[in-house]
Amino acid sequence: MLAELDALIGPLSPESPQPEAERASATTPVEEPPPAQAAAEPLVTQASTDGGKEEAEALLRPLARRAPRVLIVEDSKDYRKVLRYLLTSRGYEVSEADNGAEGLRVAREQRPDLALLDFEMPRMNGYELLMELRRRDETRKLPVIFLTGAANRRHLRDLGLDVARLLEKPISNADLLQAVSGILRAPDVPADGAGKTDGGTLDVSASPEASPEAVAQLDAEPVAESIEALGESSGDDLLIEEQKKEHEDDLSGLDVLANDSPIVNRINKILVQAVEMGASDVHIEPQEKAVVVRVRVDGTLRLLCRLPIALQAQVAARVKIMSNLIITERRRPQDGQVRAVIKGHKVEFRVSTIPALHGEKLVLRILGGAKLKEKLEELQLSSRDLEVVAKALQSPHGLLLVTGPTGSGKSTTLYTMIRQLNQPNVNIMTAEDPVEYELAGITQVPVRAHIGVTFEAVLRSFLRQDPDIMLVGEIRDLETAEISVKAAITGHLVLSTLHTNSAPAAVMRLTHMGLAPYLVADSLKLVVAQRLVRRICPKCRAPSPPSEEIVRLIGGGRKEKLASACVGRGCAACGRSGYTGRIPLFEVMDVRTSEMRRLILTSASLDQLSKQAEAEGMRSLCDAALDAVAAGETTVEEALNIILSE
Repeated sequence: MLAELDALIGPLSPESPQPEAERASATTPVEEPPPAQAAAEPLVTQASTDGGKEEAEALLRPLARRAPRVLIVEDSKDYRKVLRYLLTSRGYEVSEADNGAEGLRVAREQRPDLALLDFEMPRMNGYELLMELRRRDETRKLPVIFLTGAANRRHLRDLGLDVARLLEKPISNADLLQAVSGILRAPDVPADGAGKTDGGTLDVSASPEASPEAVAQLDAEPVAESIEALGESSGDDLLIEEQKKEHEDDLSGLDVLANDSPIVNRINKILVQAVEMGASDVHIEPQEKAVVVRVRVDGTLRLLCRLPIALQAQVAARVKIMSNLIITERRRPQDGQVRAVIKGHKVEFRVSTIPALHGEKLVLRILGGAKLKEKLEELQLSSRDLEVVAKALQSPHGLLLVTGPTGSGKSTTLYTMIRQLNQPNVNIMTAEDPVEYELAGITQVPVRAHIGVTFEAVLRSFLRQDPDIMLVGEIRDLETAEISVKAAITGHLVLSTLHTNSAPAAVMRLTHMGLAPYLVADSLKLVVAQRLVRRICPKCRAPSPPSEEIVRLIGGGRKEKLASACVGRGCAACGRSGYTGRIPLFEVMDVRTSEMRRLILTSASLDQLSKQAEAEGMRSLCDAALDAVAAGETTVEEALNIILSE
């Protein structure tokens, strides 16, 4: 073959040395051929020369081909070192990126022959990067090997991902190299055999950068040992708290996250805008022709935006990835959570998915420490109610209940009470489903009923943990009620919630659950019922007396309180709704007098309990609502919602 190449290349290369016979013939005059013969010979010579050139170029083309380039997109620096050494020692060229957004940029600029993508990465994970690569013409056909150590890796195969291989960590060196060489032409390995050892394992001594433990086997991503280390390794702010980095709690704002993915940007903008609007929930609802996004602001749903129905699956996948849910599970409901920092405030989104007719509906409940109050005075209690609540919190034992429907602000009131009680000399333990707000200095236990960690089981364990104060997220059944009451009787202060319409109704609910009346009378110290009503916008407030029909419906005896009723006309400050924010209404029942305990012991009716409580100074929710109307804080329509529910 080399002789043939020399024969073909010789006449084409002016710098190639000529044999002596040819040099001698070059100095000898050549006779001119006859005209006919001279015309024929150059045609034959040119044809043979062109054919030889093409054949030579075809033989030389493989020798001049560059080594295949492999792009490694992995957020672990040590892991990238191991991969780089493995591939470069086999003759591959290697490019690197430490996050998905950077990996997308490198892929578009350098056009690699193969990409190795990690699944869990900051800014843009492997799944989102793959979608972006397939969306762009220049990278659509790029072969991809997925490296995953994620908790839902067994479900990734069901996604139908457009990838060449899916390798699950830990990955042996041989498996990785076999997968790469199966896709690319294996380049020539250096003659000295650097990087090889017997049995196909890697020679650690040949890699000065990789540690023996790191090179021995490609394990799952290492967990950073400190927050500082995580910040240095990522280089960019994080949107969510990565589940694999269990020690990380330094989160970044959604509003400052730069990302090349349109889906990521859209979801981020929706969440940021919802938080800025003061929304309590975000609803992402797939309909026949669009994905409708609504937010609940001041208790009322508002349309935020519409997305193309073609994005429904991508939106659902993005939210599931953020909340660490199984992205391939579309038939059953799932629950998860996302944590972030927006505008300097830690925010948690409780995520719920449910399959619907046109796709999965997603609801994100927004929780944040900014909603909590530091002191009882910030709850807007009346002077009498504030005094009663403060006195009850000073009790060394007893049962304190906060009642109301879902979304009435029970958790805010309960957590404010706990923060008031939180002192270095007391042991406070909570059982919650789920934990809504994290409080420093308090032991908070999330309930997980699917593994047997129920309210009842947690409370029984609490009694062996020497608690002073216990918080039970909700009393749902007789077992939980019995343990809570017995703990309150035996020297513990217990706080919990119930779903009732009024404070006196809490007594009836406990007895209807099966508790003995004497246990309720002996343990119960305080019941607070509450509601939230929308506040009239102060910018566009205007007097608006109610009609005679509404006055008759409310009751003629309360007509004086309705005389100064106002409404919001709607302005730019309130978004033309006439309302800005909400105010709480309280009904505080003190259970301390002998007469109240006697009524509970004798199983008195709800009306009897209500009359006795009002005689002792309790203001009912109806009166609290009408007082708010008289003060111009809310409208008659909002008060009617409270009055008619009684």
